[in-house]
Amino acid sequence: MGLDVAPFRRAGLSVEPADFQRLVMEAVERALPARPPTDARRELAEDELRFLEEAGVDPAELAPRDRGAASPLALTAADYAALLATALTVAELAVRLGVDASRVRQRLARQTLYGIKDGKAWRIPLFQLDDVGRALVPGLHRVAPHWAGAHPVEVARWFTLPHVDLEDAEGWPVAPRAWLLAGGDPRTVVALAEELRGVA
Repeated sequence: MGLDVAPFRRAGLSVEPADFQRLVMEAVERALPARPPTDARRELAEDELRFLEEAGVDPAELAPRDRGAASPLALTAADYAALLATALTVAELAVRLGVDASRVRQRLARQTLYGIKDGKAWRIPLFQLDDVGRALVPGLHRVAPHWAGAHPVEVARWFTLPHVDLEDAEGWPVAPRAWLLAGGDPRTVVALAEELRGVA
C-alpha cells in the first residue's frame, strides 16, 4: 500500500513518499537504542533473586517487556519521524517568512530559531510557525535558546501540549505555543522553559 501524501499537500508541504520513508527510518535509527535493555534478572546474584521472591516480587517482572507499537521508544520514534517529515528546510521557511535564507541560518546559529540537523542540512519544525504558517510564533526568539540540547520530541511536546502553569482566561491549562499566540508574556514561557534543561 502506497503512502497517501494528501495530508502533506493540504498543509503546503512537498514530501515525496521516498523522502518520507527515508526520514522515518533515519528518525527510528536515531531515536532507538543500539541494543535492547538488559534483563535485570541476569545481573542479580542468586541470593538477591531469592530475597526478591521471599519479598513477594516476581523476578519475571524485572524483565524488559516488548510492548511493540505501544512502547514509549516506538512512540517517540514515530513522533520524531513525523516531526522531521513535516519540518521545513531553510529555503522553504525563508519563502514562507518572506526573508532571505541567510536570515534563517543566522537565527539557527543564534539559537533564536529551533532546528534539527538532518545530515548537513537543517529541518525547522512547524510548531514554531503561527496557525497561518506565514510568521513565527511571537516571542519565539526569547524561548528557543532554552531548548538547546533538549530532544526534539521533548521540545515539541513541551511547546504544544497544555502546561499546568499556564492558564487561559477561563482557567484552563494552555500550551506555551498557544499562550504566546494569544499575546501572553514571553517572559512567563521563558521561565518555564528552564525545566527543559533537566531533560537535555
